Amino acid sequence: MVNGEKLKCSYYNFILEQADKSCILYNSLSGVIISVTGEELERIRKILGSKEIFYNKNDDVINVLYEKGVLVEADRDELEYLQFLYGQEVVKNNVLSLMLITTRQCNLRCVYCYEKHENLAMDESVYKSIGLYIGNSLKEHKYAGINITLFGGEPFIEYNNVIKFLEDVNRICEKYNVPFWAGATSNGALITPGRFEKLYSLGVSYYQITIDGMEDTHDLYRRSADGRGSFKKIVENLKYMDSTDYDFEVTVRTNFNKEIFANAKEFYQFIANNFGSRFHVYYEGIKKLGGSNDESLDVLDKNEVSENSVDIAAYIRELGIKNDVIDEMTLPFSRVCYATKHNDYLIDYDGSVLKCTLSLDDDLNKIGKLHKDGTMEIDDYKHAKWVGKKTQLEDQCKQCRVLPLCYGGRCVNGLVHGGSFWCDRKLQEQELAGLVAYNL
Repeated sequence: MVNGEKLKCSYYNFILEQADKSCILYNSLSGVIISVTGEELERIRKILGSKEIFYNKNDDVINVLYEKGVLVEADRDELEYLQFLYGQEVVKNNVLSLMLITTRQCNLRCVYCYEKHENLAMDESVYKSIGLYIGNSLKEHKYAGINITLFGGEPFIEYNNVIKFLEDVNRICEKYNVPFWAGATSNGALITPGRFEKLYSLGVSYYQITIDGMEDTHDLYRRSADGRGSFKKIVENLKYMDSTDYDFEVTVRTNFNKEIFANAKEFYQFIANNFGSRFHVYYEGIKKLGGSNDESLDVLDKNEVSENSVDIAAYIRELGIKNDVIDEMTLPFSRVCYATKHNDYLIDYDGSVLKCTLSLDDDLNKIGKLHKDGTMEIDDYKHAKWVGKKTQLEDQCKQCRVLPLCYGGRCVNGLVHGGSFWCDRKLQEQELAGLVAYNL
C-alpha cells in the first residue's frame, strides 16, 4: 500500500453502537472484531464517515483499519476477492475429510430425530476399504492430511470396530508422515471413562455432544431406547473428561424450542459451574427434518430462533463460556456446508459415498461407491450438483454482508433437490449483528 492511495469502507463492515456509547467494528470478510471507546472512537467515526479516505502509514488508526480489512483499496472488487478466497481456502483445501456412518442404529430415541434407527452397521470389509483408500491416496500424494468424523446413529455402538479402524488409520498416517485428526458427533452416553481414554490415545480430540437443557427437558426430548432418561449418564461421562488434563474440546450442543429455551439460563449456569474451558456451547432451533414425529413437534419460527439466539448469547458471555455460535461461526467460511466441499465425503455403512447426512437414502445423495480394493468411484455429475451450488450465487447473496461466512447458504440439500432459495438476507444480517455485539 502506497501513501496517499485512496481507500473506502469495506462493504462487509458491521458498525454496532453500544448502550455504553462504545462501538464494535466487525468485518465478516476478515473476521476481525474491534471494540472502540473514547477519543479513538470519535476519530474512527470521522474516518469512516469521510467522503475521501487516504492511506497514511504513519497514521496508526488508518493503518490498523486497513490491516484489519475495515478499510480497503477504493478500486477493490470485494465480491471478486471473496470468490478468490473461497477458491483458495475451501475449493483447494487438500485435507481429506471423511464422515463415517458406523451404524444407522442408536441407543436413544430423540423425539425430533429424522433417522430410522435401523440395525445396519459398517462391517470389517468397509472399514478395510476406507483404510486402503486413505493409504493409496497418501501414497499418490493426493491429500496433505486426514480428518475422520464418527457419525451415526450413535457411532460408539460400534466401539470395538471403530477402535480397530482408528488404529489402522493412525498407522497409515504415521507411515506417510501426514497429520491426522478425529472427532465424533455422539450423544455421549456410551463414552465411558475407559473408552474416552482409548479414543483420546488414537487421536479423537473433538466431540459434539447434545444436551437439551436440564434433566427434565433433556430426558423428555432425548430418551434412551428403553424409555429411561439419558441426562445423568451423559453428564457423568463429561465430568470424567473434564477431570483429565488432556488436550481435547467438547461442543455441548442444544436443540431448543420454547420449552427448552425457557430454562436456558439455568442450563448454561450448570455448564459454567461444572465444566472448564475445553467445553464450548452451540445451539440451534429444533427443526422438522422428516422424522416420524414432525407433525407433533413444537418448533420456533426463524424470527423466534434469531431473537432467542441473540438473547441467550448475552447471558453465555456473562458466564465466560466459549460460544461457538459467535466465536467460531463469525469467521470467514465457517458456515459453508460440508456437503459442498470437494474433498468431504460421507461413507455410509455399506460403503456408499454420500454428501449429506439429511438425505441418507436419497438417490441424488449417493454420488459414488467405495470398492473393496480401496478405489472410490464417483459420479462427477451428481457430485457437481452439490459442490457447484456454491458458485451459483443468488443475487441477494451477492448483496449480503454475511456472504463471507456461508458463501451462499448454510445448507444446499433443498437446492440440490429442486427447492427454492430460502435465506432471509436481512434476518441473517440482523442476527449476526446481534450476536457479534455480545462477543466482547
